[in-house]
Amino acid sequence: MQPHTDASAPHAAASDAGRRRVLVLAAASTLLWACSGNGEAVLVDGEKVAPEVIDKDPLALLPSGAIMVSRLDAQAMFRSGFGADAARLIANLIPLGPESGFVASRDLTTLHGGLYAMQGADFCMVAQGNFDRDAIQRAADARAVTVAGMPLVKSHYAGFDLYTAGNVGFVVLTSRTALSGNETGMRRALDRLRFSKLERSQPEWAIKLLETQNASVAVAGDLTTQPGAAAVAASSLPFVAGLHYLRVIGNFQPPGVNFAGALTYGDAQQAAAGAAALANVRSFAAMMSLVTVLFGGSIPNMQVAQSGSDVAFTLPLDDRLMRLLLGRVIDATRPGALPAR
Repeated sequence: MQPHTDASAPHAAASDAGRRRVLVLAAASTLLWACSGNGEAVLVDGEKVAPEVIDKDPLALLPSGAIMVSRLDAQAMFRSGFGADAARLIANLIPLGPESGFVASRDLTTLHGGLYAMQGADFCMVAQGNFDRDAIQRAADARAVTVAGMPLVKSHYAGFDLYTAGNVGFVVLTSRTALSGNETGMRRALDRLRFSKLERSQPEWAIKLLETQNASVAVAGDLTTQPGAAAVAASSLPFVAGLHYLRVIGNFQPPGVNFAGALTYGDAQQAAAGAAALANVRSFAAMMSLVTVLFGGSIPNMQVAQSGSDVAFTLPLDDRLMRLLLGRVIDATRPGALPAR
């Protein structure tokens, strides 16, 4: 049989093939949403993104260029002696009442965070747990002001609704994942989702530290990315002078929380100065604005050891001291405390 020579045949064949591809893609998409567990289709600038893609790797949502990244086992924190104070902190970051169906001590499981110097001191956190998206949206839309008395402002960015109170707010991505932070930090995280850049931007050593087994909290810092910010911090925290890298892990065991960490400086001389600053426990307490003699709590028994440009330390903090420290963080993150940008 001779081949068909009708000039319209290639176009007809291409059209049929295109229709078949559309039907196959539609069927595949339907199957994907049906098998996704919760059936929710996440729209990002008009494009559907499977919720499990967003849920599977919270670190991929964090913007690049972080000065510090962290992971927190929220449930372990809530079970500690300062769990009630921790819940107050979460209320600042996710300003929702019980009408939203969200109770932090019950529904929040983990927090991954990043600290930045994009337009000042910016931060973004990826909260994972259980979020009733419809109930939260209804509650947020109906609430004119937060519990703290600040107006709750709704805006739209990259296909999502953002709710902010005094430049600190949240956006629910899926029934398992939400963002919190200041507006700059959250927008940069949404940009990663919008431009399909869902891949980890943190160095491998930092990722390994955050994934440390049996650690309820882990913090990895690279101050070489923002030397200007490090210099500013050193004015009030002397041990930061000359600091390049920070690695800290901890757990919520008696007497409250126990930290173990390592600091890497530019050279041995800077490390010696950093070790001396850390070893001065009373000065360290003063830097945290904690007057232990007046407010109670045991003075931390910090152990410090220097080896070349590295300084290792351990630091236990009892529940009362942690409540005082959390009080400072709560004040700093209260709606209206951060400058609007």
